[in-house]
Amino acid sequence: MKRWLLVFSIIIIFLALCACIETAEPSEKDPVEDDYFKGYPLDTPFEIGDLEIATYIRTWPIPAAAREGGSPYWNAGMIKGEYLSDLIIAFALINSTDGYSLYISDPGFSNIWNEVAEVKANHPHLRVNISVGGYGAEGFSDMADDPALRLSFAANVCQWLESYDLDGVDIDWEYPVGPEWGSNIKVRPEDRQNYITLLQDLRDAMDILGETTGKYYRLFTAVPASNWFLTANDVKAAAEIVDKLKLMSYDYYGSWSNRTGHNANLYRNPRDPAWGGWSTDQAVRAYLAAQIPPQKISLGVAFYGQGWSGVSQGNNASTPGLFQMRTGFWRSPNWADIQELLLPGSGYTRYWDDVAKAPFIYNGGRWVSYTDHEQIRYLTGYAKEKNLGGVFVWEYGHDMGAELLRTLAISSQ
Repeated sequence: MKRWLLVFSIIIIFLALCACIETAEPSEKDPVEDDYFKGYPLDTPFEIGDLEIATYIRTWPIPAAAREGGSPYWNAGMIKGEYLSDLIIAFALINSTDGYSLYISDPGFSNIWNEVAEVKANHPHLRVNISVGGYGAEGFSDMADDPALRLSFAANVCQWLESYDLDGVDIDWEYPVGPEWGSNIKVRPEDRQNYITLLQDLRDAMDILGETTGKYYRLFTAVPASNWFLTANDVKAAAEIVDKLKLMSYDYYGSWSNRTGHNANLYRNPRDPAWGGWSTDQAVRAYLAAQIPPQKISLGVAFYGQGWSGVSQGNNASTPGLFQMRTGFWRSPNWADIQELLLPGSGYTRYWDDVAKAPFIYNGGRWVSYTDHEQIRYLTGYAKEKNLGGVFVWEYGHDMGAELLRTLAISSQ
């Protein structure tokens, strides 16, 4: 009898231990250190998992609190390359008065290529790429419409790839053809075909360069998380040429919005009054429905927030201030700003929209949407579930301590 009692006790203890080690659902809190992260100290590198992890990094000054040695720009020692597969320098611009050559948007960052070389020396596995364009960047439409200018541009891109030992280029043309409600850059109907031709000319030129250098150069293009782009442009043809489409799955609400809403929610909240709501999931499904292979899609993750002022609570106590009218736009805070707002005594409370899988904070008047550790775990889980090709961040300067990036890397395993 005692033997059976002993066996029964062992079984009970074993089942209890199994229950303890089951993965818990994320709580309403957002701990930086919990059981999920044990074994991954911040300064310990680990192998990148199946998801490629890329981040853009700015060429303009970083936040003042993160600066070192009197320089307003980042340096190689600040880059946690062990958490990344790709670093994307943003941005180079097009000089239409000089044969469509390239130049860095901030001329003050004169030693940028020395820092890039040091980053590559510190992290030999890391691919460093250059992004050309950005929001409001001109020069694409005229260049892509002229065969000679396209070839000149492609040659200039290849010169940069070779001269600065870069590994690829990201075309951030925002946007060919443009939406029906208008564009802030020059566009033309011919952009639809010219966009594809430009990407193919770049692919061909990079392949020719690779025959000389013995290296494969990667080609990306940034695309919006919007249905109109899939209608206006031949995205399927673009996906056949490039290595990845960078799906900019953020900025669903912002300074232009007359009410509050999530900056980068994973799922649609049906209470959203804007077009019935929009989400990253809807954007991904739209691209998949357009016959884009999932491995060609890299999911965007915003390391910044959107904040509004003059926001009333509304009638839903569990999500106060959500989808409410605002009187003003506060700003787009970075992760360090958000952490200050989360400190005890700040007057802010963190809330979690469990339908949208998105956090926000509210103090009774100011309402801020942002991305945190908990949401990142849902985003990476979704990317793996959908068999997407990777995730990328906009951008490193919003999280100079690499706290969110660390979570992104760990949860991508």
